[in-house]
Amino acid sequence: MPPSTFNLTPEELVLFHDCLCSKVCIRIFQVLLANKNLNVSSISRKAGCNNDRCIEHLKKMVSLGIVQEEFYAGRHSFALKKGSFTDLMQQAINLMEKDEG
Repeated sequence: MPPSTFNLTPEELVLFHDCLCSKVCIRIFQVLLANKNLNVSSISRKAGCNNDRCIEHLKKMVSLGIVQEEFYAGRHSFALKKGSFTDLMQQAINLMEKDEG
């Protein structure tokens, strides 16, 4: 696969690094990858973390454009966005899992 270039601000780079360094954030990403739309309680239950930690990581991923917030009929839910940062996150997680195995 040819290398890709990304225009990242220093703030985005730090957020992306924080996401990849957090096992909780990785679990949240994987929960969203396996499910279309979920609310915070469902995400935190499936990822094995509390709602506050879940919201903290979701906000980071929202600001990076990896996750989108949806407000529909009084329901606040989250879903993965299609895009280059989401693909990069998934590829990085796959590489990290390969190194662990």
